Amino acid sequence: MGRDQYETWFKIEKSIAKFDRLFNKVEKFNARKLSDHPDTYSRREKRMVERRNERQVDNYTFFYGNLTEEEQQYRDYFETDIEEDPEEERIDEILDEQRIAATGEFDPKLYDFLETSLKDEVAENF
Repeated sequence: MGRDQYETWFKIEKSIAKFDRLFNKVEKFNARKLSDHPDTYSRREKRMVERRNERQVDNYTFFYGNLTEEEQQYRDYFETDIEEDPEEERIDEILDEQRIAATGEFDPKLYDFLETSLKDEVAENF
């Protein structure tokens, strides 16, 4: 296997893990009425709607850093959860890398790496 194939495979696995995290966040948000206690749901939904209305009706809102209205609504709704357990993208990436490494599939000892850029070289491989 070429090292570039190995690295691409690893990046794909990391991308899948990130997609899974984002998908789970969307599912958690969409199922909030079913998964939250009714009192908690009412309080959180009210807070989210009030803030959304304030952004859309009373103000002209600019979003920075790829933030969208939907993401902001998620943050408003799960505000206390995020305060107690912050969602840090870099930490999540590190945890994904550790999970992927723990599977054992990416142990370099399992592969013979070929230097694919040298396969057409006239010089002898060392």
